[in-house]
Amino acid sequence: MSRPLVELFTHPVCSGCREAAVALGELAAGGAIELATWSTATPAGRARAEALGVTGVPTVVLAGERHALDRRADLQRLIDDIRGAALGPTGPPPGPDPAPGPRPAPGRP
Repeated sequence: MSRPLVELFTHPVCSGCREAAVALGELAAGGAIELATWSTATPAGRARAEALGVTGVPTVVLAGERHALDRRADLQRLIDDIRGAALGPTGPPPGPDPAPGPRPAPGRP
């Protein structure tokens, strides 16, 4: 399974950008995502932000959707969603009936 690309838009004077960069960097280091960080303080970062409709920082673009990280809870929700998607469905895989062979008659233990 390929890792999703997460584009993080930051700015040097942004108070929440460092926290977002550290948290998403940990996910990238763990192999859950591919992270591209853009600084809107640079011409390339501003151009990329404009192309994707990003108007504030910190903002993440994931699967074409913008996620403004205005509060710590927004960042945590995004991280939880990414981790959940990386883990996939939980529980045992579907398979044959685990107890082949004779079965007791109905009503008998």
